[in-house]
Amino acid sequence: QEVHNDFYHKLNELFPNLSPNELKLCAFLRLNMSTKDIAAITFLSVNSINIARHRLRKKLNIDKDENLVIFLSGL
Repeated sequence: QEVHNDFYHKLNELFPNLSPNELKLCAFLRLNMSTKDIAAITFLSVNSINIARHRLRKKLNIDKDENLVIFLSGL
């Protein structure tokens, strides 16, 4: 959070309804980490991360066609 302070601030401003875990997932995705890497760090299954990504897309109102990592990098 200290490294990406502006990113967290902007994310909270645009999407105030994100949970702490969703914010953490956004940070991992912004670092361009793979689903497997995120699963290993968070001690969750790959399937759990995929479900979390899907729910995050809904909350951020992102289409299936749009790249989530590119969207988050643009913030």
